[in-house]
Amino acid sequence: MDFGFDDRIGLCEKVKSHSEAPPWLWTWDKTVVLLVSLAAAAVLMATPQLITPYPAHAAWFESAAFFPRVSLALACLAGLFELYQRRSSVELADSDELDSSAANMRQALGMLALFGLYMLAVPWMGYLSSTWLFLMASGVWLDLGRRATFNLSVLLSLAMWLVFVKVLKVYFGHGWLI
Repeated sequence: MDFGFDDRIGLCEKVKSHSEAPPWLWTWDKTVVLLVSLAAAAVLMATPQLITPYPAHAAWFESAAFFPRVSLALACLAGLFELYQRRSSVELADSDELDSSAANMRQALGMLALFGLYMLAVPWMGYLSSTWLFLMASGVWLDLGRRATFNLSVLLSLAMWLVFVKVLKVYFGHGWLI
């Protein structure tokens, strides 16, 4: 049973799917989601041993393990939530997943290349300036307007710099710019 909206019925009425499998049936996609979630949980527990040298005396929010732990915990929780969501099957026509046929591979590969250059530029240039340049180049590559690109890149780069560098004191290396 699914509570949703489609063309046949009103909002939040029950939709009985013809292909609905029993909730106890375990499929390959649930197995993959569970394995990814368990792997994230295992790496989460091993994070202090994976980071060397691990400063045990640092405050929890200034620790080198803070962001890996938060991202791994989110991955683990997202996997469990996805398993909960997949407890019943959904008809393909009712799926609200993105349509990958509309993807622009040129833009996607260009963004991957820009992100790779950004990762290389952060320790060399500094976090603020390389983030601003990355966001500006991304806006140009994705054909955002000039005004939107400039405003978003300035606001986002300053906000991220304040949060990560000044408040959370994340170390990004010493670049020749800010």
